[in-house]
Amino acid sequence: MTAKKVLKGIKDNHHAGTDGAMSGTACSFADDTNRPADVKKDNNALYKREEVMSKLFNTENKKGLYLVLSACFLLVLAASVAAIDIPTGKTSDDYVKEAQSHVKIISAEETKALMDNNSNTVLLDIRAFDEFKEHGWIEGRTVLPHGMVIFKIRDIVPNKDVPIVVYCKKGKRSALVAYQIQQMGYENVRYLDGGILTWQRKGLPTVTSGVSRIAEQAVVPEGEMPTGKMPNDFVKEASGLVKGVSPFESNKLMESRNVFLLDIRSQQEIESQGIIDGALVMEHGKVIFNIKKKVHDANMPLLVICKQGGRSALIAQQLQEMGYNDVHHIEGGIVAWKEAGLPVK
Repeated sequence: MTAKKVLKGIKDNHHAGTDGAMSGTACSFADDTNRPADVKKDNNALYKREEVMSKLFNTENKKGLYLVLSACFLLVLAASVAAIDIPTGKTSDDYVKEAQSHVKIISAEETKALMDNNSNTVLLDIRAFDEFKEHGWIEGRTVLPHGMVIFKIRDIVPNKDVPIVVYCKKGKRSALVAYQIQQMGYENVRYLDGGILTWQRKGLPTVTSGVSRIAEQAVVPEGEMPTGKMPNDFVKEASGLVKGVSPFESNKLMESRNVFLLDIRSQQEIESQGIIDGALVMEHGKVIFNIKKKVHDANMPLLVICKQGGRSALIAQQLQEMGYNDVHHIEGGIVAWKEAGLPVK
């Protein structure tokens, strides 16, 4: 109903009431000419109100109405944002600083000299494969993606004393991995200061074409093995702090609730093993740096999946430490999911 119609109804009701009040005097007025002054005054007020309301809804005043509606929308949005519980636990910087406080750093120039003078130096490239295309790589590197390092390093480097230099893009992820390796008992571990970006800025050579393969066998002669933490020690520690759920339980959770499914496998794994519909892919090494950009609410239920359940337990532990309150990992990973007959694409 328009403002004019509303006011017309009010005006008509007012006239009806006035005529009814005066019916006892048997008076009837054909127009305002013969109406008493107070009635004329009331009519004039009604006409003025009608004119004001009409102007409010004129095209010229639509901008003002839009502004009012926009302000209301912003108020609703602000209220919804205020309802979100922001994670307030550890940050990615906290993890990096902790690792840097335990592990030695090495410059690009020192790394180049070390590689030139010691053929047993292991230059560990922990980046994702898509990063190789963007920035190339350092000649002589050993490829072992971040999430695989603690599970594969003993096979790849069966000697606790050889020099190991870990590098990534900027030097943050490499500090985290170097700290893990050091906890495993390797005694000569460092991370490359500033990563491959600093290496390139220093004018040191990189390779931009060729085939990249994940290391599958030892790259140095056997020696004394490290005697620190084993891969299962990391996983058991994480599993004791976060809850694992079976594939069937996970599927029920996703069917009954608004659950955020995080797949931390590499793109190569996903292409060969399949993926659960609706999952967000975020490779292991990038999770603590990027998760808050994707999941803003600390109370959002999170499910983490990897290949067999080990890496997902480690990431679930970190997410919990970062302040997410409802974190689980899928026991047995995508392998168990497929064995249970649940769908992948």
